[in-house]
Amino acid sequence: MKTRTGRLDNSLPNGVYAYDKASRAWVLLDEEASPLTPNERVSVIYFDNSLCPVCRRYDEVWYPFIDSNLDALKDFGLYIAYCNWFTQNCISLKAALTFIEYGVKASPTTVLVLTDGGKVLYTERYEGLLTERDLRTIVFSFPERAEKAFRGEKVERPITEGEMLDLLSRMLEKG
Repeated sequence: MKTRTGRLDNSLPNGVYAYDKASRAWVLLDEEASPLTPNERVSVIYFDNSLCPVCRRYDEVWYPFIDSNLDALKDFGLYIAYCNWFTQNCISLKAALTFIEYGVKASPTTVLVLTDGGKVLYTERYEGLLTERDLRTIVFSFPERAEKAFRGEKVERPITEGEMLDLLSRMLEKG
């Protein structure tokens, strides 16, 4: 029997979970010795660690974002790579290999992926806590950015609210 849940918590096994839109539940994927390569053309992967306090804060943005945007996300693959603490403390080989494959070294991290025929063509990685506004901007504009990047066109990644605040803070310090 596969693990199905509305939200992940530390009582659940490490692994890679896919969102089943029909049942509105996260389903633990079969464990295999290979990282996640999404089947969908565009996907969003949340890299989560059960021992990460900032991830628990991000959960309060991530899960409501998914729930309130299901229609707009119908063509997206939605995944969570879930370990206790990165590859150092991960009971799932698939999840650990997924962290390595996408170069995730901070949590939470949100990775957007463009794939074709089981091959990753383009990714964007956003480290740290994102707001609902960040997720809307980043996720819904990703397919267009990814296709442009795949064609070799220059792409500007959206700036998050946190990055904007950091930029403003540095500007104010310089006076």
